[in-house]
Amino acid sequence: MVVLWLLIGGALYLLVQSLIPGFQRVHVRSVEANAVLLSPDRSGNYTLPGSINGVPITFMVDTGASTVSVSAAEAERMRLSGCEGIASQTANGSTTGCMALARALRFGPFSARDVRVAVLPHMLPGTALLGMNVLARMQMIEQGGRMLLRLNGG
Repeated sequence: MVVLWLLIGGALYLLVQSLIPGFQRVHVRSVEANAVLLSPDRSGNYTLPGSINGVPITFMVDTGASTVSVSAAEAERMRLSGCEGIASQTANGSTTGCMALARALRFGPFSARDVRVAVLPHMLPGTALLGMNVLARMQMIEQGGRMLLRLNGG
């Protein structure tokens, strides 16, 4: 009877992991010292784990975002400082927020110091947009349903 319940529980876990966004495993593979190969998640986005000021976060690669962006709740957890008011144009329209400075940003084998981060109050917590202020330092090659991120000159 216990084995039956374990099998049912395992099947439910696999079902949830494959059907509900956010539960699927992130597909990131280091291919060389300064590069990672990303596979898209179920919604077609490229995501990878990282951190801002040492606080873990999932980054979504967003070539349409000018800057790295986080929600107000995440900014508070990350202790982002020096927030100066901004008006921002997002995919959902105009909004206001502020621009802060992150002391340290990490994702995959990459790291950056003193990165400008947009704090947008209407973003959902849990995910940060990895914007062009960081991505411009990299080669981005999308081919065969995968994205290679490589440090420029690396």
